[in-house]
Amino acid sequence: MRRWPQEAKQALRLLAAARFYLPQRLDSPPDWEFEYVESLRYGQFGPALALLERIGNAHAGYADELPFWKELYFAAYLLGLEAEAARYEARLQEVLAGPSLQVPR
Repeated sequence: MRRWPQEAKQALRLLAAARFYLPQRLDSPPDWEFEYVESLRYGQFGPALALLERIGNAHAGYADELPFWKELYFAAYLLGLEAEAARYEARLQEVLAGPSLQVPR
């Protein structure tokens, strides 16, 4: 059995938690989730994070979107992926702001 460093274990927990917040049935290609699981299995957290981002973008507007992006943000931050963390933080702000109301003219 492979021994994982504590940071890797924490990243695995965060990425698994993020998947938990996605809809149970995904409307994205099935190979995305398969690739995500395989990436986690082999400790390739960057690719797993990228796949979750793609899946999350494909399911915008679902009920648990806010905790999903929080988990991705924390995972990216833990992994030292500053650009991704900034992107997820911006996405969090968009979700918090909600849909903008535009008055027809």
